[in-house]
Amino acid sequence: MQNLVLTRVDDRLIHGQVMTAWIKNKGANQVVIVDDETANDEYMIEVLEMAIPEEIAIGIFTKEEGVQFFSQGLAEPTILLVKGPEAINYLVDNGINIKEVDIGGMGTRSDRSVLYKNISTSQDENQQFKALLDKNVNVFIQVMPQDKPVGVEKYLK
Repeated sequence: MQNLVLTRVDDRLIHGQVMTAWIKNKGANQVVIVDDETANDEYMIEVLEMAIPEEIAIGIFTKEEGVQFFSQGLAEPTILLVKGPEAINYLVDNGINIKEVDIGGMGTRSDRSVLYKNISTSQDENQQFKALLDKNVNVFIQVMPQDKPVGVEKYLK
């Protein structure tokens, strides 16, 4: 999709230096979050709107709204953020052309085990990543722009 400069899985969504580094590195003017829970949480919407640099537009959508938004095309360089891979699969399954996904930040939880260094995933999330790979989406791990991307295929067992 033209002007989709980064699609990133990061359960923290927008946060400090990492987002600032990615926005600058990718030349993004807009950040779009697709997450049902966040889109329905007015407090989190306010927090995220305050966390983004003032000159950057932000949109926070449910998966269904995300399909509608991306179906119209993107006029500005845009970063897409999701908390987990199921949202990306939903978008792809509903006609949104996403060519690559960066796994950026997925922290430890009781249902997750270490996938790679500080990235942890659940069995379901691993299946979701495998489904993306099966759809010819390039899935890789790159925490910061200066890091070398690492293909995820060999870590999904």
